[in-house]
Amino acid sequence: MKRSWLAPLSALLVAELLGGCAHLQTEGPKPDADAASPAGRAIQSVKEQYAPNSDFAIFRIGLQHRGHELVLTGDVDRAEAKVDVLRAVERTGARVTDCINVLPTQQLSNRLWGIACISVANGRELPDHRAELGTQVLMGEVVRVWKQSTNVNFPWFLVQAPDGYVAWIEGGTFTRCTREQVDAWNRGPLLIVTAFEERILEQPQAEAAPVSDVVLCDRLRKTGEAGDWYRVELPDGRAGYLPKRAAADLDAWKQARRPTAENIERTARSFMGRPYLWGGYSTKGFDCSGFVQQVFYINGIDLVHNAAAQARLGTAVPLDDDLSQLRKGDLLFFGRRSRRGRPERITHVGIYLGDKLFIQSSQRVRVSSLDPDSPVREEYRIRSLLSARRVLSP
Repeated sequence: MKRSWLAPLSALLVAELLGGCAHLQTEGPKPDADAASPAGRAIQSVKEQYAPNSDFAIFRIGLQHRGHELVLTGDVDRAEAKVDVLRAVERTGARVTDCINVLPTQQLSNRLWGIACISVANGRELPDHRAELGTQVLMGEVVRVWKQSTNVNFPWFLVQAPDGYVAWIEGGTFTRCTREQVDAWNRGPLLIVTAFEERILEQPQAEAAPVSDVVLCDRLRKTGEAGDWYRVELPDGRAGYLPKRAAADLDAWKQARRPTAENIERTARSFMGRPYLWGGYSTKGFDCSGFVQQVFYINGIDLVHNAAAQARLGTAVPLDDDLSQLRKGDLLFFGRRSRRGRPERITHVGIYLGDKLFIQSSQRVRVSSLDPDSPVREEYRIRSLLSARRVLSP
């Protein structure tokens, strides 16, 4: 399960308000307004409209007091969200000072896009290596760039991954570019890495020095061939050679995808034993939703990196004691049931394999059972099974 990257990780220090907004820029989540106050309720109502899942939208509004005024700070990714939140707070009778930024920031100029240039670029919840890992972006994938951190020596950038997930990635792990440069990259010709792990080498020889590692589903530009090797170029211009056995033409690979239940199971089982990694979306390590996302992507279906969001895809499948309505390839969702006013909360996802078996990334990629009499039963998952969804066509 992916938690909201906007959830407060720690108390945030904000500069003293001396007038104006220039000194109010911060890198992380803004302090939440008091939800019990009229202004706080107004902000929350607008947030529910524009960012019902904070992993996939930018709506970070803080509320501070300056004398008899309320100062609204933070970032949004839509001008209309700013207008609506200001109006909502003003309707409470408060005097409002607007210090909300509409992203992207002007300092980015026209380079509002980026392409990951290392095998796996880590997306974190704050611009700091110590911050929680939220998601990952694979080499060759395109991101939308929204904001740059204030650290000019070691800059981080707030970006939106291909599935919409918002996180901070470090400068140097991707190359910033214009829309035209993105279009040129996508025109290719592109290769997709089909090996779990491989290396790009300086020369078409096994003993040559490495240029970069690559992992499954990374993308590279093909610039030529040399025997059993592809000559390739990385998004940042580095070049080298990759064994042909480790990659395929991206367009041909996409056309060959067959999202059947059997192929889903075969792909999922090929990752058996791979380690669990919170926020992981690569063969270097998966979290639960990242595992499901990559299994389905390899079979031609795009999902998002978030268990709660995945639980809204496809169609609902009824659950009975015998799980008789489930089919191989269905998604199973686990978590906390609603109780005493607390809403239901999805915290985990797995893939159903039939016969009450399911495969999941939990500690490692492994097969477990929902059958209380099975030797591989997982009693906690039996108790916490909440729902199932079908994303495969009949």
